[in-house]
Amino acid sequence: MKKLMTFCLLFALAGALPVAAVEDSQVMYAGGTAKALPAGAIGRLDTTSETSLIFESSGTKLLIPYAGIQSFEYSTEVARHLGVLPTIGVGLVKMRRHRHHFRISYRDADNGSQVVIFEVPKQMPGTLQAVLEARAPGKRRPLPCCGHQN
Repeated sequence: MKKLMTFCLLFALAGALPVAAVEDSQVMYAGGTAKALPAGAIGRLDTTSETSLIFESSGTKLLIPYAGIQSFEYSTEVARHLGVLPTIGVGLVKMRRHRHHFRISYRDADNGSQVVIFEVPKQMPGTLQAVLEARAPGKRRPLPCCGHQN
């Protein structure tokens, strides 16, 4: 009986825990070498420029020149790792959430090597990947054999 109660409590907590995820058109700077931005900064990506990908967050703009992009890759990861039994329980009731990340390596205006990692909403990867493939062709890095895309 105690095991059942423990399982029910874990299951309830797993569904109630907040997930720090981006929504709608929000993008989060998850980390990298951009000095002007703190990790976790929320903003938006502007893909309308012909020359640069622009990340805007509370008055700060990060320009990533398409010509300077050396590589980019898209990956997903499970938002929460719960353990075997809670994962089975949650999986029976609802789909697991995934975080969607873009890692972009580029050369800045001073020819310095930079890297940024953005967490994007689930509807954005297709659009962002198409823009990057069109404006920085041949720079996409294939995913490792064990990676997957959603």
